[in-house]
Amino acid sequence: MKTITFCLFSLVFGVLTCPAAEVLFDGKNLNHFEFEKGAWEIEKDGSVVCRMQEQKDKKGQVRLRGMGYLWTKKEFSDFELSLSYKLSPGANSGVFYRTDKNNPVQGGFELQLMDNEGFQKKANRKLPPRKLNGSFYDGAAPAKDFSKPVGQWNEFVLRCDESIITCHINGGQCFSVDVDKWDSPGKNPDGSDNKFKSALKDLPRKGRIGFQNHGQVVWFRDIKVRPLR
Repeated sequence: MKTITFCLFSLVFGVLTCPAAEVLFDGKNLNHFEFEKGAWEIEKDGSVVCRMQEQKDKKGQVRLRGMGYLWTKKEFSDFELSLSYKLSPGANSGVFYRTDKNNPVQGGFELQLMDNEGFQKKANRKLPPRKLNGSFYDGAAPAKDFSKPVGQWNEFVLRCDESIITCHINGGQCFSVDVDKWDSPGKNPDGSDNKFKSALKDLPRKGRIGFQNHGQVVWFRDIKVRPLR
């Protein structure tokens, strides 16, 4: 709200000082990203989709595996990311941010994107709310699941402003957290455990944005990022 107010104040005096949004993906090319060849492709509808490959697990069973993440070439610190996404049935994906591309799981933050019902049914297990769609992954549960039915496009806006991280999906606020409250490794403020080996308050406040290719098909389009200052 304070950024919007500042922009309006500037407009009144004839000067626009808020940084403009940068289009990362407009359906034409992936020039702003790094990825393994064949891992991501542009569809005819102007979306980008992740591709899978077959691999045998330790038991010799053939499974579909993701072929690598889609990473921004640039790093971002305080920003607002907006995009549309669509999930396939049973999909489990996510968007990493302020993270290290070489260690995304421990080196930054993730917004979970998931077909909650389909994935849990397929995996035959129930996940804690802090790992479901729209969560501050493994740190805080979403207020509710604001996603549309599987196969429909969803809109999300992720905002990182110093220690405050907020996410909206389809206009509903999933979470607003202050990472400075995560002051212990492996622990959330409510006392529950998390996967992180470092206290979240100590993680970098600047890093890459990455789109997860996790073994199920997911689409993204209209990806924009706006620096907050």
